[in-house]
Order: sequence, then C-alpha cells, then structure tokens
Amino acid sequence: MVKIVVVTGSVRPNSAGQQVVPYVVKKLQEKDAVVSVADLSKLALPFFDSALPPSMEGFSPEHQSVLQWTTMVKEADGVVLVSPEYNHSLSGVQKNAIDWIYKEWEGKPVAFVGYGFYAAKHAYQHLELMNEVLHMKLIEPIAGLQFMQDLAVDGAVQDDEAVSKKIDATVSALIAAC
Repeated sequence: MVKIVVVTGSVRPNSAGQQVVPYVVKKLQEKDAVVSVADLSKLALPFFDSALPPSMEGFSPEHQSVLQWTTMVKEADGVVLVSPEYNHSLSGVQKNAIDWIYKEWEGKPVAFVGYGFYAAKHAYQHLELMNEVLHMKLIEPIAGLQFMQDLAVDGAVQDDEAVSKKIDATVSALIAAC
C-alpha cells in the first residue's frame, strides 16, 4: 500500500478546499492508498525564519510543527497538493510549507489538484518554476478544477462526472509513480 499525504492549500474557514480535499482523499482510498491530510491551518507552520535555508548543510528546523511537516513528507510515498490560485500563484501558506523543506522533495512524486477561476493553471506554473530547484517528480495530468464549471465558488461539486474523471486521472498517475 502506498502512503500519500494530501496537503491543504488554504487556511480560510470557508475555503473551497474544504470540500475538494475529502473528494481527493476518497479517490485515493478507493485505490487502497493509506492517506493522511496535512492540514496547514492545524499545523500552523511559522513563516520561514531559519538562519539557514533547508538546502544548506547544517539546516535543522527547530519548530515542532516544521519537524512534524517534514516527517509527513519524508515518510510519504507521494504527495497531493490541493491548491487554490491566489493572484496567479499558490497560496502563501502552501508556498511557505513547501519552502520549509528541501531534500525531502527530491524525486518525491507530487500530484496537483488545483481549483479557482483559472482552474489554478497559474498556480501550477509557479510550482513548475519552484521545481527547477526542488526536483520533485511532478505528476501529469494535473486536475484543474474551474469555478462555475466544475465547482461552485464554495467548493460544491457542480459537475461530478468531470471532477471525478479529473481527480481519478491525477491520483491514478500518482499511485502508478510511487
């Protein structure tokens, strides 16, 4: 059985991600994956404040939440980023979480389920730029869920068949890569 961590992308109490994350978890569990959720609102990672970047020799996070987050990613066979698109990018909280880790990302299969008015395509482009340094194994296809087509703005699924097909293709590719 593969171990997958699903990472939330928003800490907003009414985020559409609150409905998307359980959908992703269900699809993974249907494929017999062992799933845990890294809820960034509960992890409460501090803003990156280390004197050394995670890519440098001697980096050692001191915050308990960062240690917990790092362990989650390290022990997972794969990761699903469930991401909104804020100002044509990943959310700040998700970017901060990614920035706290370096070596654990190398070669790690990472799938992307994005949502927003542009189906989070710009957020994914930002992730691709970050990946030039992080060397994740980005999984294709991505699941880009568009507001007012696939999802309502509150995250309610409007087109179950389309959402199911997109997420299923993404998580199937992730599991195959693990």
